[in-house]
Amino acid sequence: MKRILTTSFLVLSCLVPAAPAQADGPERMPQVAGQGLVAAYRALNYDTSVQLRDGRGAGRHVLWPASWKVCSQSPDAGAPLQGRKATLTVVKTHEECPA
Repeated sequence: MKRILTTSFLVLSCLVPAAPAQADGPERMPQVAGQGLVAAYRALNYDTSVQLRDGRGAGRHVLWPASWKVCSQSPDAGAPLQGRKATLTVVKTHEECPA
């Protein structure tokens, strides 16, 4: 069973600026698969709960987000978030994403 990893936004507060509030409807999940993890955090609203999953299934912890990339995401891009958790499957930047 893959171990789900969580990361505190407190650690990234200096890297990720707060996203502006959306006035045109419910918050939607952005397309972050294929991006670096820091860019993915920037694309997400600051109050979105994010779980990280090691794409290799090794249960590794993300200590330095700049050395990780996003392979897949849940929910899919465009889906309403409405308080849901976003799950990002990540691997180190030099690794291949799982098939």
